[in-house]
Amino acid sequence: MGLLKEIDGRRAFRALKTTAVPSKALDNIVKAGTYAPSCYNNQPWRVVVATGASLEALKASLSEGNVWATRAPAILAVTVKECDDCRLEDGRDYALFDAGLCAMNMMIQATAEGLVAHPIAGYNPKKAKAALGIPADQILITLIIVASKGELEGEDASLLKDWQLERDRGDRQRKPVGETAFRDTWGQAWV
Repeated sequence: MGLLKEIDGRRAFRALKTTAVPSKALDNIVKAGTYAPSCYNNQPWRVVVATGASLEALKASLSEGNVWATRAPAILAVTVKECDDCRLEDGRDYALFDAGLCAMNMMIQATAEGLVAHPIAGYNPKKAKAALGIPADQILITLIIVASKGELEGEDASLLKDWQLERDRGDRQRKPVGETAFRDTWGQAWV
């Protein structure tokens, strides 16, 4: 068996359709997030799904490089409070890891729903938190842009820069497995 088609097919595309994401798909995406594993089943993540009035205010928090995301009909905000999860004696706070698992589950489910789920870090966290009413003690880890994949020309791609269009058109760019995964000891390439 090879990779799951949802893992193999997940890409961070930027050309988006503005068509609303079906409510059932959003329900499934959020539910998939809640099924993520977490330390002692603490489930420290919180997810705010912006599709209504708060969506435009949230879009105003996006950086210039993410202007393409203003076409999105839905944006998921993934937050966590580190003290809501395991704190281990060597200084590892598991909350960030657990929230990442939640985010990945949601991205895989979005792919299964035939949607693009593109996580971004380019936003003003204070503005984004204010737009969504997120408490100050929550860390806004990522925004996940959710939409139907658009065409690489015309209106769907109208906000993309040339380099962004090139990436959307090109093959997936990944480092070789042997550069990021090791066998038995650090630096011993997996393959």
